[in-house]
Amino acid sequence: MATENDHNALLEKIKALEKEAAALKKTEAQLKQQSEFITSVLESLDHPFYVVDANDYTIKLANSAALKSGAKGEPTCHALIHKRRTPCEPHSNPCPLEIIKKTKKPVRLEQVKFDKDGNPRTIEVHAHPILDENGTVTQMIENIFDITERKQIETVIKDSETKFRRVAESAKDAIITADRDGKIAFCNTAASKMFGHPADALIGQPIRILMPQRFQEAHERGMARVVASGESRLIDQTVELFGITKDGREFPVELSLSSWESGDERFYTGMIRDISERKQHEHELNKLIASLKDSLTKVRLLSGLLPICASCKKIRDDKGYWNQIEEYIRAHSEAEFSHGICPDCSQKLYPEYHRQKQSNKNK
Repeated sequence: MATENDHNALLEKIKALEKEAAALKKTEAQLKQQSEFITSVLESLDHPFYVVDANDYTIKLANSAALKSGAKGEPTCHALIHKRRTPCEPHSNPCPLEIIKKTKKPVRLEQVKFDKDGNPRTIEVHAHPILDENGTVTQMIENIFDITERKQIETVIKDSETKFRRVAESAKDAIITADRDGKIAFCNTAASKMFGHPADALIGQPIRILMPQRFQEAHERGMARVVASGESRLIDQTVELFGITKDGREFPVELSLSSWESGDERFYTGMIRDISERKQHEHELNKLIASLKDSLTKVRLLSGLLPICASCKKIRDDKGYWNQIEEYIRAHSEAEFSHGICPDCSQKLYPEYHRQKQSNKNK
């Protein structure tokens, strides 16, 4: 017969079971809430997300974006993504699960899949391992991103860069691009030859290493003003400056500067031409012009009214002295003289010679 103590013990046990049931119910509610939260998070993703069994490749969990292909039941990852009956082949689409089994580390790789119309799409796979207590890969979490458009844009950009580099490398003028900090981001072969630096050694260097020391301070002030205001007085202008080679030789250059933006970054590209030969020609031309002007000035000294003796033909200079005409012309021009005798003077001075010559003609 049950005693009062037995009855009280039973009541305590019932209370404990009720408390345990309440706790279990609360835990189930929390798990359900967490499950709903996780499901909501997964369904909010616009890219495929799923969990794959490491042994048989079956998908254990997937969001709606992953199941748009219409797969039924428990499809495998290769059937869902690539419409294959067997796992991916390494030479065509490397299998992230096989890689993870070997490395036990996350992996990111690119694959090609085909859409419902048979068009190829490039996808980027982000895979993460799930390990058991022994460190064995049991499952794999996989996120898939369609990067077809991005790859197309990258291809266009790469083609544009290739064309630009080909044009830049074919140019005889130096082409140098610097960022807003004045660091060289690009230079062509002509720039390397012009300044005597290897092209790869110039990348990342301050642009001021290509200019003489006396211009560097003004350049730094100009760059600071450009960064602060976004404006430069040299943009779209052609100016003459001086460059300096690696071995310290200065030479005159002609610079045409332009600016452009890529994302949030601003860059400055300069077309630089070595004008040493042109300057030399200009110097020689100026010397020739000066020489011609000097000659013209000397010639002009003989212009105007010259007092000349009607009898002896001497010329009076500006100091009042009378000079032989050849001496005066020699002193006021670059003319030189050789002496001879004209026919009239010859007849006057040597009449006998001319009479004899005429007599011989008459015979």
